[in-house]
Amino acid sequence: EEFRTAAINLRITAMQGGENLVLEKVCTLAVAIENVPQVNPDAIERRWLCEAKMVTVCAPSHPLASTPTPIPVDEFGRHIQIVVTDNQPGAEKTQQGVAGKRQWLVNDLGAKRDLLKAGLGWGHLPWHLVGEDLAGGQLVELERRAWHLGPLTFVISQRRGYDLSPCESRLVELLGKARCIPKKARRRPVPGKGAKSLKARA
Repeated sequence: EEFRTAAINLRITAMQGGENLVLEKVCTLAVAIENVPQVNPDAIERRWLCEAKMVTVCAPSHPLASTPTPIPVDEFGRHIQIVVTDNQPGAEKTQQGVAGKRQWLVNDLGAKRDLLKAGLGWGHLPWHLVGEDLAGGQLVELERRAWHLGPLTFVISQRRGYDLSPCESRLVELLGKARCIPKKARRRPVPGKGAKSLKARA
């Protein structure tokens, strides 16, 4: 209620799309993924926002659901993996946690979740997006062998030298509290690597 008259221009993109919107001044902020290469480090700066636990999942009907665990990477690679990408040139270089060449590509986490629930593949998703699906039996978590998958680190991207308004600062504060793993007391600046958008994620 602090900023009732504020207008929101919310764009949903994936990977580097958000930072491109910031560069083009379509959006003020982007929520980016830290380990996705930064679009233009000279023009864009990042700071840590939050982390999200990642889990590897598939539908109960998928063959991997009945495979003895922990499952090695080469076994994952035999099955179709649902992978989030975007429409930027060289997007395949920004893909994370890919096990093999058998992939279906989507540019939206919601679409990825729907395909996984339909039993059409396996993939990694933030736990907060699939916690209810796991509890309800619509998805099952797959244990990986010798394949570490760390949390997804989100950063805020903005143009260098841009001073956030009180409304924008409050939005960033609220985004940092939203369903992420709290980070123990350390808020470090993030060097140039990774993006999504403020969507405004951009």
